[in-house]
Amino acid sequence: MVMKGFTLVEVMITVAILGIITAIALPSYQESVKKSKRVEMQSQMVDIASKLQRYKIANFTFNEPGTTTAITLNYVQIPTTYPTAGQALYDVQLANVTSGTWELEAIPKTGTAVATDGTLRMNSKGERCWAKGQSTCTLDASSNWDGK
Repeated sequence: MVMKGFTLVEVMITVAILGIITAIALPSYQESVKKSKRVEMQSQMVDIASKLQRYKIANFTFNEPGTTTAITLNYVQIPTTYPTAGQALYDVQLANVTSGTWELEAIPKTGTAVATDGTLRMNSKGERCWAKGQSTCTLDASSNWDGK
């Protein structure tokens, strides 16, 4: 009588190979997901910057009309969490607003896939920065979103 099937050793070797492949591929996949979410948020920040600049063109200032009160994201009807559909991954804040300047920050939400990815920043001069895993970075003419 001829028996057909796999031996225990063959099954264990297959399981070990799958485990090794998973151990190598999973972190790479997770990093790829973080990067794609970060790039999406960078795109949203450029869009927000465009909306802020249009506000200034219409009002000649980043203040509320007829006051010295700085605008907020809510005032100009820009959401403060992104993405706006599905699970929110970033809190967005407008800071250091003057009549002619502003700074925008996208802070990863705790407990999300991007929680340890680092804060994204940009300002009205077009300066941008991101430092992998850091909660802050310095905006200057040489900083960028590449993390370098």
